Amino acid sequence: MKIVLINGESSFLINEQINEIIKDNKNVSSFDMNGQRIEDLLIEAGYSSMFGEEKFIIVKNANFWGSGKLNESDSALLLRYFENPNPLSNIIFVCNEKIDSRKKIVKVVKDKYKIITIPNLKSYEIEKRVEEYLGKKKYQIDKDSIKYIVTNCLNNFDLVMMEVEKIILYYSSPCFIKKIDVENIVSKSINQNNFLFVDNLIEGNLEKSLELLNELKILKVEPTVLLSLIARDIRIMLNIKRMLEQNKREYEILTDLKLMDWQLDKYLKKVFPYKIKELEEWLVKLANIDFKIKSGKLDKYYALELLALDICT
Repeated sequence: MKIVLINGESSFLINEQINEIIKDNKNVSSFDMNGQRIEDLLIEAGYSSMFGEEKFIIVKNANFWGSGKLNESDSALLLRYFENPNPLSNIIFVCNEKIDSRKKIVKVVKDKYKIITIPNLKSYEIEKRVEEYLGKKKYQIDKDSIKYIVTNCLNNFDLVMMEVEKIILYYSSPCFIKKIDVENIVSKSINQNNFLFVDNLIEGNLEKSLELLNELKILKVEPTVLLSLIARDIRIMLNIKRMLEQNKREYEILTDLKLMDWQLDKYLKKVFPYKIKELEEWLVKLANIDFKIKSGKLDKYYALELLALDICT
């Protein structure tokens, strides 16, 4: 095997494929290309233990196989290693976006090694897998409830499985799953999660922000949309803060900014901990992040994780 490139959108299905490859092998390490270097990966791949054990290296977020970019030095290092890999090392690259078949490194792996493309499941395939998964855990569920889960998760298998795990956690022991409980447990709206993410981010709730960001990533919500929502909220907060310092009354703020009473109440709570200078600085940071994402200098989801850490800590 030596080199495998796995391409797909579903983390759940990718992990299944990885487990199928490594089987019961315990000599497994992991690299994340959002924060680690190609040079370090290849040093690890080139190392062999004194016992001559086969090892597996899982390389996550390797989106340089798609729209991401490698500098010339890193590309040359990879190509050189592909010509003469360590026979005891197996590298499993994971790319969550469409592979760019024009790239030389893609052509080399396609010719000499293996590319596994995992298609998204159709709705009926997801429904069948949910029924089988719950059945193995001794839970019973009717087909309408399964359809409800799949529909509200927009036929996204990863999100479906996250919701199924919530349901299992809710019941804690095998039983018949009631439709009313499913409706109360399953997330119903991407838009709702978008706004919840922005609210938690601005309020400084790091743990909840990252949890919601992970769900939105699974839903393939475009990060630039989230950046726009954050920027909109901060602009409103900045305007409110300036007007408050000008001793404007609430009805004047409502009129000038065209807000509803409940919206102003919400923004007044958000804006309280911030100073005008801080809000102005955040707008500059958001503009810089947006530019770096669009110019390919920064991974879009990684950029939002960094933003959450910056705002919330």
